[in-house]
Amino acid sequence: MTAPMKIHGSIVDMTGDGVWPHMAQEIREQLIAPFFDVDWKVHDISLQARDKTNDAALQDALEDLKEHRAAIKGPTITPTKEETAKFGLSKQWGSPNGIIRRAINGAVILRNTIEIDGIQKFAPLMHDVTIARQAVGGIYGAPNAAIPGKGILKVIYEGEDGTTQTLVDDRKVDSGVLMLTTETDHSIYDYAQAVFGQALAQGKSIIFAGKDTISPVYDGRFIEIFTEVFEKEFESKFRAANLTFSKKVELIDAVVSKIPQGKMNNMIIALKNYDGDVVSDQVAGEHKSLGLMDSTLVSADGILLADPPHGTAPDLEPAWHEKKILLANPTAHIFAYAEAIRHKAELNGQADAAAMAKSLKLAVSKTIEEGLVSGALTGDLAPDRDKSISGQQFIANVRDTYERLPADHKKAQGE
Repeated sequence: MTAPMKIHGSIVDMTGDGVWPHMAQEIREQLIAPFFDVDWKVHDISLQARDKTNDAALQDALEDLKEHRAAIKGPTITPTKEETAKFGLSKQWGSPNGIIRRAINGAVILRNTIEIDGIQKFAPLMHDVTIARQAVGGIYGAPNAAIPGKGILKVIYEGEDGTTQTLVDDRKVDSGVLMLTTETDHSIYDYAQAVFGQALAQGKSIIFAGKDTISPVYDGRFIEIFTEVFEKEFESKFRAANLTFSKKVELIDAVVSKIPQGKMNNMIIALKNYDGDVVSDQVAGEHKSLGLMDSTLVSADGILLADPPHGTAPDLEPAWHEKKILLANPTAHIFAYAEAIRHKAELNGQADAAAMAKSLKLAVSKTIEEGLVSGALTGDLAPDRDKSISGQQFIANVRDTYERLPADHKKAQGE
């Protein structure tokens, strides 16, 4: 075996809760280390570590992320009130995902289907779909309140210079509820920048899906800014890459109905925050599961955090505690490592290393495809669960696949 490829600089690894810190160590040591020489900045951001350090554990990880600009984050728990008491925490800690997004000015969350030949999809015509979700804005953090009775709702804007303007003055209301959602031009610009940049990296065309027939000003502003950013900075690059961007809002209901029909294949579908939150999980369900999706958070200025989108799988913990067996499927976690390495390599201008990282994803897919024939798969995918393998064995199988992959990969690419 040749010497591992040196990745210049450092990559941050935020290990989370449950069995996943152990899975992370297994992936780093058994799969990554033989092929990539990486300086890992490992941070424990589990609930216990956050509680013990008054959240300094997460803040320290964020400082490293801002400096090194590429990271992996393992599955974490955002505790409920019941879990706060169960774990004996000093307080109910907020979502680390939300804290991370705000800290790095995260602009877009991308969810991609991991394509495996032979896997029975629930929507078999769907292939290689990417959902781009705006990472901020919309209903998240929006003021919401109860309306006490019949009356008129007014929305008054007061500028920093003291001037006022009534934006809504005739909304008749009755007992019920209200929510005030807002977007800033700055966050939409950031979102557009990040989406277009990732489209070039993935080689995919883009559409923005919304409902400007219902919200012509609100949704219309997205397409105005997307078009402006596209024409100023990306149109020539898209043309050279043979990619497209539709300069109009595609109706979200029509787009969503076309996804399982295979009419949105090989596309990035850009959505507002809440829309993307819902549709990305819908696509995961139509595809197979969150375990066969990859996920990245990207800022407008190029910071990337890759994380498996599934949860901590607490039902699989006893096997680890009792027998040191990892039963979870590490596919999405390995994809996160590969994506972080790819991004860091591209930041460094290390094209060969970036290509190697992409090939690691291919090795995972091939390992699963071979496992569908041999039966050597983790319990969630194995044709016969009684013959399923552990996460450790799956990682070892990926390593073996990757060792023999270069010749196969070149042949597949027509080189």
